[in-house]
Amino acid sequence: MLDYNSLLIALSFCSAGLAFTFFVSWFVSRSDSVLMTWGAGVACLFVSLLFYRDFVVEFSPAGGVLAFSGLLIGLTLFLGAGRQFRNGTLPVRAMVLTAAISIAAMAAPMLLGYDGISYIVLNIAAAGIMLATGLDYWRWREESPTLILLLSMMYILTAFSFVLCAVVLVYNGHWIMHRAPDGWAENINLAMCLTSIGGMGALSLGLNQVRQTRHHQRQAETDSLTGLFNRRALFDRSQRFSSPVSIVIFDLDYFKRINDVHGHQVGDTVLQTFGSLLAANVRENDLAARLGGEEFAIILSGTEAEAAARIAERIRDGFAAQQFISASGNFTCTLSAGISTCDHDDPDIVTLLRQADMALYDAKRSGRNRVLLYSEETSLAPSDADWTARAPVKSESVIKLRQ
Repeated sequence: MLDYNSLLIALSFCSAGLAFTFFVSWFVSRSDSVLMTWGAGVACLFVSLLFYRDFVVEFSPAGGVLAFSGLLIGLTLFLGAGRQFRNGTLPVRAMVLTAAISIAAMAAPMLLGYDGISYIVLNIAAAGIMLATGLDYWRWREESPTLILLLSMMYILTAFSFVLCAVVLVYNGHWIMHRAPDGWAENINLAMCLTSIGGMGALSLGLNQVRQTRHHQRQAETDSLTGLFNRRALFDRSQRFSSPVSIVIFDLDYFKRINDVHGHQVGDTVLQTFGSLLAANVRENDLAARLGGEEFAIILSGTEAEAAARIAERIRDGFAAQQFISASGNFTCTLSAGISTCDHDDPDIVTLLRQADMALYDAKRSGRNRVLLYSEETSLAPSDADWTARAPVKSESVIKLRQ
């Protein structure tokens, strides 16, 4: 059985190694600032343990305040890192306030000679900070349920070990000790901290790696200009939709003229505006993508042709009402759209896209600024014939559907 000093030494080495790991990981990936916050928190724990080992050997109120302050600052940094991981912002003001209040409440009785009360306040403050950190992660559990569940449980269990120390001190009436407590509760607390510091470090690094992997995947699947999915994501995610599936392909009318007359920057604004409109008109289980240039598509899960037509018409009307400002004169822009629907399971997305593209071509041939449905009479795909020589497709107009 390890004694109190052995547990302190082991915890010191574990904290030093983990702090080094966090700092090296941050150095490799400078954009992950939360790694620096985690590393700073563990480094504070390491410094705190160095002071505390001296405090255990030779009682000194000033040394106790330094040791306990380092512990509270380190735990506060863990709390801030949890918030930073959630929303990307380090809550500096809240962290400073939390650390200042807990340190002041701990230091006052220590300097007045009531070191037992200082221990009790320290344990309660540490438990409160760790419990708040665990609950913070738990609120964000949808991102990675298993990792966050384990991480939250480690914070919460460690918090209860601090509570246990405080309860034992209060029960025994240890208000003045002039020594470090070394009973069974403190041994359990140190063993729990030793177990948790390594586990929390590994889980935190794993959680950050999961987030980075998902971030890189989103970048690979996202169109940088509009923020919509790209063509690759459309095909990769196409099997996730429930029948019936409808695909709508949109193409902005005379977009090249907009670039020529108003400039590519204004053209990018037009594309971004349409991308935002498209995203606002699809549900969470649908998909909106930019296929390239001025061509966009949406995949509508569990949507019949008539419902898809109504959605496409709403998008067409909304975009036609947009006013764009340019040094060459204000202007509006319209779009054409083609729709294809599959009523059976396991739809062939490539075929649906080809059919929707054929209906889109017919909408262009018919005068633009309209939405048309693919018709079974259509027999040629864009790659199968010269579009200029092909007869108009007998597609059904959305206007007829609305009557």
